This record gives sequence, C-alpha cells and structure tokens, in this order.
Amino acid sequence: MTPIPDVIRRYVDETGLLLENAGLPRIAGQVLGWLQVCEPEHQSLGDLTEALGISKASASTTTRLMEHLGIVERTVLPGDRRDYYRISHDAWHRFFQSRFDTMRRLRRNADQGLRVLEGAPPVRRRRLERMRRLYAFLEREMPKLLERFAAEDEHGAETDGAEVEVNGR
Repeated sequence: MTPIPDVIRRYVDETGLLLENAGLPRIAGQVLGWLQVCEPEHQSLGDLTEALGISKASASTTTRLMEHLGIVERTVLPGDRRDYYRISHDAWHRFFQSRFDTMRRLRRNADQGLRVLEGAPPVRRRRLERMRRLYAFLEREMPKLLERFAAEDEHGAETDGAEVEVNGR
C-alpha cells in the first residue's frame, strides 16, 4: 500500500481529534476519517492497520465499537473470506439520532429536576428551566429539520449554504 498523502493524513488525524472531543476514542475518529476518504470504500482490518499504522487489535476493537454505534457496517466481498468495513449508508442519521435521544433524555431529566424543586425559589430553578427550554425546543424543532434534510437529500440538493474550505481558504 502506498503511504497516505499528507493532506489526507491531516484530515484523518483532525477527524480523530474531533471525535475524541465528542467523547469517542481518537482512533475511532481516525478510522472514520479514513473510511470517509479511502478507495475502495470498504477496508479490511489489514487495510486499516496498514493505512493508519494501528495494531490489528485496535482496528478490531474500534470497528466493533463503530459497528455497534451504527456508523460502520461490516460486509464481505464475493470469493473473499475476510470482513470489510465501510461507512453505513445511514451512518449520519443514526449518529444524529443517538444525539437526539440524549437530548430527549436530558429534557426529561430537567423535568424530573423541576419536580424535585417544586416550590423552591425561582432563582434555584432557573438553571433547570433554561436547560428544559433548550432541550424542549430542540426536541420540537429537530424532527422538522430532519424532514427538510430528507426532502433535499432525496433530490440530491446541495443547498446547505455552508462554505467548503479548501487548502485552508
């Protein structure tokens, strides 16, 4: 295998840091980053170890975690006994849905806290009330955003308005 170009390696490492900051192991982010940009789109454990310079045990543990999270799926190729891994077709929806479920649980937690503090002075309840308002708002509005995205995605629309930064510009 040829070495990964520096620009791709930086992307892989930045993805590792990003997911580490989100609470996942850095190596999970690196595997994710690589699977986002590699060719072919499916990679064996050996491919991952060689490309990323990680042990086979780390690659195995990480792909199992990512598979459990629904971000990565395992597949096989005709006539090949090895397992291969690739980004799941609905990885981002599943990833977002897990975050949305956490938001819903946090809103319920705020509800419980407000019940516990029933009759307490307003100053003591403010933090929970603000938390509850935020998560209730997100719980109410996020499904609408997901529906809008699904409609745009169905038509292949690229109307997100986000700027893509290329080569630091």
